[in-house]
Amino acid sequence: MLNLSKIFAGMSWGMPWKYAHQKQLLVLGLCALAGGLAGLACSGMHLLAGMVYFQSRHLLEACGDSVRWVEPALPVAGIFFCVILGQLFWRRHPYDTNLWTAIRQARYPGRGLREYHMLSHILTCGVAVGLGISAGMEAPSALTGASIGDNLGRKLGLPRENRTLLLCAGAAAAISAVFSAPLAGALFACEVLLPGTAAVTLIPLLIASAAGAILGQLCGVNVRFPEIAYSWHLENLWLYLFMGLVCGAASVAVIRLNCQFQKLRRAVGNPWLMAIGGSVMLYGIFLLLPMVGGNGLNFVLELMHGNLSALPGGVLDVPSQCGWMLLGGFALCVLIKPIVSMISICSGGDGGMFAPSLVTGAFMGIFFHQLLGMADITGFPLINCMAAGMAGMLAGVMHAPMTGLFLIAELLGGYQLFVPLMVVVAISTFTSRCLSRGNIYFAAADILRNPETDPCVNEDGNEQESTPVGEVADRNSYTLSPQDTFRTLLKVLLHSPQEIFPVLDQNDRLVGIIQERNIRPYLLDTKLYDILVADDFMGAVPGELPYEATIAEATRLFDATGAEFIPIVRNGKYYGLLTRAQLLECHRTALNHQELF
Repeated sequence: MLNLSKIFAGMSWGMPWKYAHQKQLLVLGLCALAGGLAGLACSGMHLLAGMVYFQSRHLLEACGDSVRWVEPALPVAGIFFCVILGQLFWRRHPYDTNLWTAIRQARYPGRGLREYHMLSHILTCGVAVGLGISAGMEAPSALTGASIGDNLGRKLGLPRENRTLLLCAGAAAAISAVFSAPLAGALFACEVLLPGTAAVTLIPLLIASAAGAILGQLCGVNVRFPEIAYSWHLENLWLYLFMGLVCGAASVAVIRLNCQFQKLRRAVGNPWLMAIGGSVMLYGIFLLLPMVGGNGLNFVLELMHGNLSALPGGVLDVPSQCGWMLLGGFALCVLIKPIVSMISICSGGDGGMFAPSLVTGAFMGIFFHQLLGMADITGFPLINCMAAGMAGMLAGVMHAPMTGLFLIAELLGGYQLFVPLMVVVAISTFTSRCLSRGNIYFAAADILRNPETDPCVNEDGNEQESTPVGEVADRNSYTLSPQDTFRTLLKVLLHSPQEIFPVLDQNDRLVGIIQERNIRPYLLDTKLYDILVADDFMGAVPGELPYEATIAEATRLFDATGAEFIPIVRNGKYYGLLTRAQLLECHRTALNHQELF
């Protein structure tokens, strides 16, 4: 295995002004390489999905009159294809299809992303989405790109910071290749994978995103949306304010619903049961409303051109004429699209919520446009409403306002709408952040996290500040009961460095604290060794903190009280002690890090 760690430490090309930049130049080159490979991999995934889609269309044409009953079965076949492959080839390890895998690796570098992620999602996601599961290819693409970057760094023996940067570069290039939006791809990596990083980190991410976009266009992967030809007027700002609030509230509903589906998936446990149950529900939903199937971006393109008749018909057709039925049809699509996408993913399909969020926002924009038209309120073109809905939903679900803003601007050439889109994504993200515990990835991960084994990861990047105090408290301290004698206390004191002794009752509840200075006046009086008990020495219990309290709360309590230690309780019972030294060590660890670039 080629190891570049020594080369990084001692590179010198002879020119004094180059000394400080030799490593950075090599990192830029590796980021461009990772971005190009990620762009090729994601292009292969999309080309495979397109080929499967067209072959499935030929199959449906041969079905004749039974096409209505056969078409909803294709997404079911895609789900079982993913489950069967996962159980056959990756049974030894959980077949992760969630982008949280890459986020966790970026925050807490461990053994690295498994190598199968570099190729497996090309097959599973390409076939599943091509057959019409209601999910997007962006999350699997980003996971594929992240795995390529991470494993490239490991094969070359790079330091941890450079491996993390390559991981983010691969993910950014994947998003860039999908939409031909390099700026949005780089911002996605900064906002979702590594928030709080220095602005200079954007340089290698932009290089990787550009490489991914170039390779994606060379391979023919390019989502072509119509450009926005209408500007906006100041008197119409109220609509964008209102759409920001609605998108934020809808994003919170999507995030919370996703958490419930993840809980259900963990409770069921058996992947075959999830696949069977989800397939039955999906078949019924696609039979009734086929326009909520697939990633939905092709339907969005038709709607932007005003072509309502191009939407597929089912048992519950969305009428192509204006009126309350059309309004109700799109309201139903707004409600059902994210639910169907979550069922598709939790049932075993390989996909993500990136594209479904965009499609849900587009349906919401159409709903508002039709509602305004029925109220004889003009001045809001359809494409403007759809752009605002797409940007608001993506920003709210991902808690990534810059990604939502620049992705829509790059896709639709919507720089004329830059100001109202800024308002929409800002309000949507703020509303979503206030009402949810994290974006769609962090909220689900926080609910499913095992506090005994999994670290606490904060969406804003300040993991140490949000770490529960129970995870850093000292649990090895010797405890006493109120009836323990002075002699017992001295034996413990002689054989341990402990200076603070919690006193617990029979129910393990803290009733007092004994400190070393409290017993010094009695050390030389041996007659009192069997007379005095712990109850005679203990002092009052200082302010307590529950296990779930954060390091930030503990810091404020230390500052306010000037205490040397804080007892930690869990479910009303004593759990451990948090000292100033432990708190300072947490802050020192948080500060002792190197920049990625």
